[in-house]
Amino acid sequence: MAEITALAYPEDSARVLDLCQRANDYVRLETGKDPDSNYVRENMTDAPPNVSPDHVWCWGHSAADKSLDAVATCLKGFYAPNEWYLGLLLVAKSARNTGLGKRMTQHVIDQARSDAATCLRIAVLDSNPKARNFWHRLNFAHEKSTTGGDGQLRHVHRLPL
Repeated sequence: MAEITALAYPEDSARVLDLCQRANDYVRLETGKDPDSNYVRENMTDAPPNVSPDHVWCWGHSAADKSLDAVATCLKGFYAPNEWYLGLLLVAKSARNTGLGKRMTQHVIDQARSDAATCLRIAVLDSNPKARNFWHRLNFAHEKSTTGGDGQLRHVHRLPL
């Protein structure tokens, strides 16, 4: 079984871009355009002002051919110092419905717990009902709904740890 490993920017950015291109349906839903190197950089490095850049963490799961078939990016210390935020969970179309999304999420949960985090949050696009159902099945509860700078309605879900 392949392992989930830490990814670094810019060393792994080409592999992440390749995955984003193979999961472009989500990227288009989120951004309205095809993924590019800026999308990868933002997801692997960007943090709000209250989060240190070294608290942006990224993990990937490699397929048999060494390409990535899933990636998860997280912010440690967002919304509060002892809370985590899962900014992106992206699974290649060919690896969906295999349990990989759940495995990646469990990896993030395990990492957050080992860091003594009290909760994990995610924000799900209103236009992505399959994702909302996925998070609900993993016991994430709706906390609030908000419209971001891009105008899209998102539902913030929270899992106590």
